[in-house]
Amino acid sequence: MKYISSPPVMQGEPSIYMLIGALQSALWFFALPPICKPIWPLIFNQFTPQKSEMLLWLAVVPYFVMYVVFVALPPYLLNWDFFEQFKISKGPWPWQDERLEVREMFWNKLVRRSLVTSSMNLLVYLPLYAYMKIILLPSRALSFSVDDWPTHWESLIHIVSSVIVHEFSFYWMHRLMHHPVLYKHHKVHHEYKQNMILSAQHFNPIDFTLSIAGPIILTSILIRPHSFTQFQFGLCLFTTNLDDHLGYAFPWSPVRWYPGAASTDAHECHHSVNIGMYGHKLTIWDWAFATDIVYQRWRDKQLQTAKM
Repeated sequence: MKYISSPPVMQGEPSIYMLIGALQSALWFFALPPICKPIWPLIFNQFTPQKSEMLLWLAVVPYFVMYVVFVALPPYLLNWDFFEQFKISKGPWPWQDERLEVREMFWNKLVRRSLVTSSMNLLVYLPLYAYMKIILLPSRALSFSVDDWPTHWESLIHIVSSVIVHEFSFYWMHRLMHHPVLYKHHKVHHEYKQNMILSAQHFNPIDFTLSIAGPIILTSILIRPHSFTQFQFGLCLFTTNLDDHLGYAFPWSPVRWYPGAASTDAHECHHSVNIGMYGHKLTIWDWAFATDIVYQRWRDKQLQTAKM
């Protein structure tokens, strides 16, 4: 059975979908604290600060699995018109391509490599860097106590501060990885010309260290939020990363509804033309340094093609 809504609603366009996205963000911000507060000491009181921070970042692994199962797989498998109207690239998915060599390269090369690189990045490197942060900078350890559990206002200040620091550092590290000297490391990520969920953490170790883990750890060091606020911010970061590589510009995304948010197709453009749109969550730095020009032209062309 197929469903369709035409014309499709764009991300950032006022609609009921935008409201759904905003409500998801509100649940993260208001509903998670009372749920997590009684659980926090049960999980973390038995560990050292180093192991607690490692465990905190390992939480992205079950979240990644949940996102794949409940967000990515339904549109990939069902092929409903309702979902397909939001697909950014109009070409077939590699597993649906009529060419046998394309399908074989996808399953035998990309998928296998992505499973290995993603597992190493999320299960080994990221928690390892969190552990090293506490060893080298014990004064910047996060608090896991409920005695100083953050208020909504404190969480808001720290999340906004973290967004500012992370966005600036990510933009420049990502842009730096496109420099000819370093691009040999970043080109692994660009093996995916058409984004799909497995490309989200498809980085070689050097690229992951510099452009992914580096800005996260730096933000944690400079802002030093409570561990729960770090958890909320991590949800935002990882959701944006997964959403960037989903291949669909769903207008109900919880990370695309607010003013200044980068749209999912901006990263699709980045992968397809391999230049510009180096930001993560926001468009501010691409706009400030004119690295959004290629994207504006690309999007105009996409819109013109869609009208034909």
